[in-house]
Amino acid sequence: MMTTYQIATIPGDGIGKEVIPAGREVLQALAASLKHLDFQFSDFGWGGDWYRAHGEMMPADGLD
Repeated sequence: MMTTYQIATIPGDGIGKEVIPAGREVLQALAASLKHLDFQFSDFGWGGDWYRAHGEMMPADGLD
């Protein structure tokens, strides 16, 4: 039976912009090696750059 995990990713500031893609690669490699595990990612660009551009941490409907 396949188990799928939905993961929301938000790039951090500074090193987070590099760490999130690397972590994603690790999870994808794990899923490929196990065959019964899958990860689906939703990317949200709500890091410090978003805050500086919009004056808020995320859009008002961000949790919908």
